[in-house]
Amino acid sequence: MLNTNASFYGQQTDERILYVVRPHWLSQTILFLKFLAGAGIVFFIAVIVAEQGLMQKYAGQFGIGGGVIAGIIVVIGLWVVKNARQKNIAYITDRRVVKFEASTPFATNTRSLNWEEAVKVKTYARNAIWKQLMIGSVVVHAKTTIATPEASKTERLVTDDDVEIPSVYFYRDMGNYIEKILFLYKKQPKDIAALQSFVPRVKGKRY
Repeated sequence: MLNTNASFYGQQTDERILYVVRPHWLSQTILFLKFLAGAGIVFFIAVIVAEQGLMQKYAGQFGIGGGVIAGIIVVIGLWVVKNARQKNIAYITDRRVVKFEASTPFATNTRSLNWEEAVKVKTYARNAIWKQLMIGSVVVHAKTTIATPEASKTERLVTDDDVEIPSVYFYRDMGNYIEKILFLYKKQPKDIAALQSFVPRVKGKRY
């Protein structure tokens, strides 16, 4: 079954999708640029080697070979980015958070945490630039996650029972939204049915 914005593999009967999270396009662009940079480096090395004294008569072959390898790297990069865009997807529903992640180009891992087992939400951005762009990660912690006294206060503890969603646009608002779901689920479960879907826009322009 193909995961879409309307349904996903393993979706329960009457389970309502509140929001579908896909990696922000900027993170995918940066991933492709890394492949592009790798292709450029390979081609540059091939040209430099070809221009060396003993290799000058093979300059054409080295140039063609380097170009072919660089082209293959670019194609692989496009495929990886497209594959990640299609397979790396998370669902916020009225019952749980479900995350699908491509472990390899041919395999996808699934992680699910129901709201009964979730206890708190943390959000963070990888650096100040991403913070200004409002792109960061959202971590939903399970009951089984225990921070030891030895752990640094700045350490981000994420266990196999937790669900971490990277490259989320409006990541802080998403964290607040999930906190609201947790509150309603545990304190006012009947109100979950009336909860509106999350809209990734600035306050005042969401509905």
